[in-house]
Amino acid sequence: MKRPLISVRNLKKYFNVGRGKFLKAVDGISFDIYPGETFGLVGESGCGKSTAGRTIIRLYEPTDGETIFNDKNIYDLSRNEMRKFRRDFQMIFQNPYASLDPRMPVRDIVAEPLDIHNIYSNSNERRRRVIELLNLVGLDEKHADRFPHEFSGGQRQRIGIARALALNPKFIVCDEPMSALDVSIQAQIANLLKDLQRNLGLTYLFIAHDLSIVRYMSDRVGVMYLGHIIELADSGDLYDNPIHPYTQALLSAIPIPNPQEQRNKHRIVLGGDVPSPINPKENCRFEGRCPYVLDVCKKKEPRLREVKKNHFVACHRANEIIGGMLN
Repeated sequence: MKRPLISVRNLKKYFNVGRGKFLKAVDGISFDIYPGETFGLVGESGCGKSTAGRTIIRLYEPTDGETIFNDKNIYDLSRNEMRKFRRDFQMIFQNPYASLDPRMPVRDIVAEPLDIHNIYSNSNERRRRVIELLNLVGLDEKHADRFPHEFSGGQRQRIGIARALALNPKFIVCDEPMSALDVSIQAQIANLLKDLQRNLGLTYLFIAHDLSIVRYMSDRVGVMYLGHIIELADSGDLYDNPIHPYTQALLSAIPIPNPQEQRNKHRIVLGGDVPSPINPKENCRFEGRCPYVLDVCKKKEPRLREVKKNHFVACHRANEIIGGMLN
């Protein structure tokens, strides 16, 4: 059995909002990511998925928990030790319009990681590497001396991807990399990321709220709700056989390109409101919106457990749902 490249254990990230209250953006999530795979993380806006991605690579300092890489908890590393590990972790940001410095030409944007880590000793080597990276993402030498405002959104995201590849990382967090792009461009970027993964042996944490893109990109998927992972399974199994009531509702919202099938599709509409992530109760966070709620759901937080082979669910009634007793 392959060893994980990244192991996340009981990761928590709380933000102090004053008066003794904490916004629990990420509240005890655990999962493994294996070499060469894409692990998808999905959920509504505000569920904590982007915060999780940034905390895993230590752009945010965690409140608690561990991220294990090369048998070391990266949160225990000193600043100098972490600097070495940074070469293996990179991030592709959501907004290509905000993530590129408008005052810098593309050659300097892409080369910035090389400069920080003192990779090349002369300008000719540096420029050759920049051109190589631009070619990898479908751009060429003539783009190197232009500024970000001269590019379309899709081209800017390609520049961001080239910058993320500069140090030959092993692990890349893709934080909703297609959400700010036109639909016609999203497929191009998705295919580019897949090609780069196959050719360079990359491992991705792919964060998105577009469920169709996550299905296309991911080998395994974790579903987040208010800081918790409430379901985790192989991509095909999760999409074809969702178990948690929230996952079922989420997937029922995916449009089907066939009009006849779309008309006959059963859409699950959830009632109630999303509770506040500030000092939430120690119960099932979905209980106020769940059609299957019991008293135990209001009193006890369900743990993420394996209910089928490689299929994990945090729901007190998961076995009843699997058995068709609640349909």
